[in-house]
Amino acid sequence: MKRLSIIALIALALVAMSCAPNYAPATATKYFVAHQGGYIGEATVSVDAKGNVTAASLAEWQGPGGWVEYNGPDGHSLVDGAVVRVPDPLANTGNADPAIKGYMFYIYNVQNGVGVWSQFTPGKDGFTRPTRQYERDFEGLMGNPIRAAAYAKAAREDTLVNVTIDGLTVTVGKPASQTVHYGHMDKGNPSATYMPIGAGTIGYRYNLKALLDFFKANPTADYSATSMKKAKITLVADAAVDKADVAAYTAADDTVFAVADALSGATFSDFPHYALELQAAYKMALAAQLKKF
Repeated sequence: MKRLSIIALIALALVAMSCAPNYAPATATKYFVAHQGGYIGEATVSVDAKGNVTAASLAEWQGPGGWVEYNGPDGHSLVDGAVVRVPDPLANTGNADPAIKGYMFYIYNVQNGVGVWSQFTPGKDGFTRPTRQYERDFEGLMGNPIRAAAYAKAAREDTLVNVTIDGLTVTVGKPASQTVHYGHMDKGNPSATYMPIGAGTIGYRYNLKALLDFFKANPTADYSATSMKKAKITLVADAAVDKADVAAYTAADDTVFAVADALSGATFSDFPHYALELQAAYKMALAAQLKKF
C-alpha cells in the first residue's frame, strides 16, 4: 500500500511538471545614477528557463566630468563654460536644427566656487542656463531611466561629444573617447585607470568581479543587511578583469563585505548599492518571463 502511494505521488509530480509553464530565458537591465552621482550605471542580469541566474554584469559610464575636454587656460583644468552634447529622446524634440533636435546640452556651471553640470537650453537668441544651479543638473535628469538608457547607449557607441556654442550655432568637437580622463568610458573595462590596484586596495575591477561572482551565487540574499569583516584577500591575475599587476596589492588583510556571514570578497563602499541594483534587474528578468512587455 505504501509503495502504491509513493508511485501515485511520483505520477502526480510528473503530471504537474508536464503541465508547468515553459518559460523562456530572459534578460533585463536596470539603469541608475551610480557612485554618489556623476556616473550612469547599467545592471544587467540574465536568467534561464527555471529562473536561475546565468549571467550578470555591471557597467558604469563616466558622466561629463569624466570626459569633457578641458577648457582651462593651462589645457589641463576645467573652468566655467565647458559644454557637452548628449543624445536624449526627451530633449528639444520640436527644434528644427538637426544639431539640437533630440540632444541635451550640459554646461559646466560654476556658482560661488562650485561647478555643476547643468542643462543648457536653446532659446530664441541663444542658449541659457537654468536659473538655479541644481534645478536641472545632469544627475537629477539622469534619474529618468529613458535618459539614462540613451546615455549608456551613446557612451557605448561613442556619440557623446564636446561642443562649442555661439548664439544658436552648435559646433561639434571631439568625441568622449578622445577626451576621457580615465582610459575608458566604462570604468569597469580592463583598460580603465579608475581606482587602480594599490598596496592597500584590490582596485575597482577586482572589486567588481567579487561583487558579480557573489551575486550570481546569491541573487536572493538580503543585500540591505550587510556587515564588514577583516579577511585575507588573495587575487588571481586575470587580464580580462584588470590589466594591472596583482602583485601591487600587498596588504595582509582588508575589510570585506559579508552577507549573512558569507564573505563577498568585495571591499568597495558601493557594494550594497550595486548588489541591490543587480537584484532589481534580476527581479525584472523574472517578471519578463511571466509577461511579454
